[in-house]
Amino acid sequence: MMMSSLSSTTTAPTASAVDAAAGTGSSALTVTALIVACAALALILVLMCALDLPYFFRSLFSYVAATCIKKKLRVTDTAVYSSVCLTTDLDVYLTHMNNARYLREIDLARIEFLLRTGLWQELRRRGGLIFTISNSVRYRKFVRTFSRYEIRTRIVYWDDMSIFFEFRFVSKADGFIRAIVYNRQRVVDCSADELMRTVIGGGASAAAKTADADNAYRRPECPIEIHHWIQSNLMSSAILKAEMGDGDPL
Repeated sequence: MMMSSLSSTTTAPTASAVDAAAGTGSSALTVTALIVACAALALILVLMCALDLPYFFRSLFSYVAATCIKKKLRVTDTAVYSSVCLTTDLDVYLTHMNNARYLREIDLARIEFLLRTGLWQELRRRGGLIFTISNSVRYRKFVRTFSRYEIRTRIVYWDDMSIFFEFRFVSKADGFIRAIVYNRQRVVDCSADELMRTVIGGGASAAAKTADADNAYRRPECPIEIHHWIQSNLMSSAILKAEMGDGDPL
């Protein structure tokens, strides 16, 4: 009888200790999970402050869409990029797109155009790169908050060194051209004219300058507005060089 009582008094504290240990382990896991979640959140906040994550993710999506989803285009076609004016695109009035966002949006449209037409692939095959050296923006009407629009991208002209793009912001509700952007892309480490000749002629296989490729190749006449824009840039460059005493004004 005494042994039975002794045994029961010994077992009871052991069960309580097990429950307490389990509770302590569960609490420790919860604290660890909270610490990991807080650390992950802090890392995301730091990255968002240091980098424009939405822009990089949208650029990645444009790359995936152009290479895996959307159909290929000829370099002489007009590409259409669809978007919507979100709260992150607004200016201080909160009613329409910020002026600077137009240039951000044409970056995304240009990524798709270069990939879908094969221009980027041929450019990299030649070891070249392409950079923006000039923009001309005309704002005609606001792109309103949450309104849907599309960017119509096409090449309007090129010379030996540069390719000139036109981007039209067209609202889907009424088809009005809200803004028009001319963008000059400088091609480095290869000729822009030879690059366009190859892509228009059908890709790398046309590099041999066959008769078919030559017949397909047509460099357009320089539009009058592009001509005056080029002249304006040359005048600006000459003035700046003269101010800095670089000697040759051009």
